[in-house]
Amino acid sequence: MQKITGKLYSAGSNASTNCTMHCCSEQLTLVSDDGVELLMPLADVRLGIAISGQAQDITLPDARRFLPDDVNFRLNSGSEFIERCEKHKVLVLSSIVLCPLLLYWLFFVAVPNMAASAVTLLPQSVAEQTGEQSMLMIEKLALEPSELNPEQQVEINVLWQHSLAQLQLDNEKYRLGFYRSDYFGANAFALPHGQIVVTDALVKKLADHPKALRAVLLHEIGHVEHQHSMRIAAQSVASTVALAVVFGDLQGIAELTLGVGSAIMQQQFSQDMERQADDFALYNLEKHGYKAADFATALRLISQERKSEQDDWSKYLSTHPQVESRIERALHYQQAQ
Repeated sequence: MQKITGKLYSAGSNASTNCTMHCCSEQLTLVSDDGVELLMPLADVRLGIAISGQAQDITLPDARRFLPDDVNFRLNSGSEFIERCEKHKVLVLSSIVLCPLLLYWLFFVAVPNMAASAVTLLPQSVAEQTGEQSMLMIEKLALEPSELNPEQQVEINVLWQHSLAQLQLDNEKYRLGFYRSDYFGANAFALPHGQIVVTDALVKKLADHPKALRAVLLHEIGHVEHQHSMRIAAQSVASTVALAVVFGDLQGIAELTLGVGSAIMQQQFSQDMERQADDFALYNLEKHGYKAADFATALRLISQERKSEQDDWSKYLSTHPQVESRIERALHYQQAQ
């Protein structure tokens, strides 16, 4: 039987009395200095967390708390293992290094990847709503009405409709829009619901190369077909929710709609996503009697304009990394099949 001296604190108060605790395998007895004796089953008390250099406190069923005088007092043997781990330098140093890595893997690898995998299970209505809301935000922040003349727009729309017919895609889902944009420069991007945006600067840059423009449009259709924008949006939402729940910043969840639009607007596709969209464009170019090299032409014409970080053309290249290797792959695509 253990005999431990200490103080018994009243519930919700700093007032205390000196007590002696007698503890056996199944019962705990507290005897105060004035002779008052308390008996209770050991299973009814709640043990505090064992912290090195501090006694393990005991909370009684009526919320009073007994704090032993002996800082080394431990009532349960399981706490000894925890304390040994706390004092083990290698384990402590390892946890300092591994815990941040684990959190990084959880929030930026595991959770986003699971969210991206779940995108295929979402109904089309989710993509529609996400795309429409994102388009509204992007129009307000970065797009202006197109300054292309009607003849240019009609010519490109004919090419667009012809491409959709060849791919047997729904022309009600896939819509083409022209905009002027100082932010995007020479660029084209796709939203989850099938809206393809082409900037005036890109049309002007590829004015003498309609086949190259077709290749760019097929590339953007490839992003929609593989649900890349929805995967980016899902990853953004999943990471935001996970961080908000863990760190208690639930107000961030109310900003998810803006976060989705921002993620799509930045369009930082992974190399795998770019390769999938490239494959879609290259395959369909060859399949329908065009040349995969047309896509290489589009990339080369844009890359020639990349003179500085402030150049508008760099906006397109910043979202399409490893341009040189992609040009080479497009040029040699037919031989590689």
